[in-house]
Amino acid sequence: MARKSKAFGEILKQERTNKSHQKRLEKLQQKLQEGPLGEHFADMVMNPKGEVKMSEVLEEFVEPYLAFIDNWSEQEKMFHLAVIAWNLTLMPEDEQAAMIDEFMKVALKGDDPLAQQDARGIIDGLIARKQQFFDEHKRFIIDFQLQDAGNEFHISVASTLLEPIVSDSAD
Repeated sequence: MARKSKAFGEILKQERTNKSHQKRLEKLQQKLQEGPLGEHFADMVMNPKGEVKMSEVLEEFVEPYLAFIDNWSEQEKMFHLAVIAWNLTLMPEDEQAAMIDEFMKVALKGDDPLAQQDARGIIDGLIARKQQFFDEHKRFIIDFQLQDAGNEFHISVASTLLEPIVSDSAD
């Protein structure tokens, strides 16, 4: 009986990975289209040619923080904080502090003051990291989907292709 070559096995594995990735993207697209702003995502483009994959960028952005996280729930929270910090850097600078304060008040209102202080420190660190290492990326992250895959995770990201918002006070 003929044995399958190792290369053939790798090709099959890559095909399964590609199909799984495509299904995750379609699921994220459906989630966005069924949401309150769904009509804005009717013409959503997946993996636009010539653009970096924001899933890879976001993963690299968060990577140093993941070493300190040992469970799925905390990992997902870290990605949420990362997306908030990422998008804040694309807002007019004079609006960022107020938006962080509002986020802290609304999203972390039930947390104890130490947890709020920790979250604020993480957001501040992420903002500095974005500005230092990822400043050339100007796309807003609209949503993401994180999938647990045992010892690793898979992430799908929906982002804009638009430039960031510019403050009116620059006139």
